[in-house]
Amino acid sequence: MMYHQQAMAEKFTFSSERINVSGRLIDEINDLYYGHFDNYWFISLLEQNAFDSSRFRCIHNMLEIPSGTGIEMSILTDGIDAFEEIIIISKRYLLPALRDKLEISGFYRSKAGSREELVRRELFSYTFPYNLKRLETLIAELKQNI
Repeated sequence: MMYHQQAMAEKFTFSSERINVSGRLIDEINDLYYGHFDNYWFISLLEQNAFDSSRFRCIHNMLEIPSGTGIEMSILTDGIDAFEEIIIISKRYLLPALRDKLEISGFYRSKAGSREELVRRELFSYTFPYNLKRLETLIAELKQNI
């Protein structure tokens, strides 16, 4: 029995090089996610488009992995799956009509809230395609590394 447990533990351990690369990628994804995607409008848009809000727990668990330590595979794969789901939903449902969904297009100008809120939404709409592509690249690189 002890041999089986040791063999299973070795199966899910990474070399120190892989841990460093994975840790670096998780740190970059962490900065990108919390800097650009973790806001009320984006989360509410995802939830309106059939994204299960419990999947955010998978993302937060993955992003809480300290760099340079062992990585639990189930946490990592659940987080990667949740990010891939965000990418698919964003490409399919959010990108084509993002300005309308954020209520910043010409149809919603009179309905807009404060000027600061409007500027934040405008900035988000301009940077979202680039940040989504960057997130997709980082997730694909992390997926290859595991």
